Amino acid sequence: MEPFLFYQQLFLEKKLYFPLVKLLDEIKLDYAKVQLFESKLVRIEVFSNYTIALNESRIINDAIGTLSNGTECLVLMVADEFAQFDRSASDFSSSEEGLKYTIADALVVKSLSQKILANFYLKFNKPAKPTKIFTNELEAVKWLLSLNN
Repeated sequence: MEPFLFYQQLFLEKKLYFPLVKLLDEIKLDYAKVQLFESKLVRIEVFSNYTIALNESRIINDAIGTLSNGTECLVLMVADEFAQFDRSASDFSSSEEGLKYTIADALVVKSLSQKILANFYLKFNKPAKPTKIFTNELEAVKWLLSLNN
């Protein structure tokens, strides 16, 4: 399903009154897709069976900067069930450089191992921008959009 239709369906089903978010642009990588939506929302989808390390984190961050023309965005990170992140990716993601295009991060987890790693990231990396873990993408989007007012 197209991302715009996906979000439109979610918003209509839940009778939410947030503005519908329209896909404006995207960058496709071998291991992820970075999409810019209206409302300064960036959705990063990390594909299954990939481990994101420092280099991939830098490239994803550069993609956010390119799509947003260097401005800060609401970042929605959605990792497929078998996607993984190594320590260097976590360290970079919580650094000043890794957060330079971020207003807030919503991390959508789909497995117990991802939830454990995400909790570890929050507890030990202590990102300087608002960051929250979700198991539901709609709830993550609602939270991010609530910060944009």
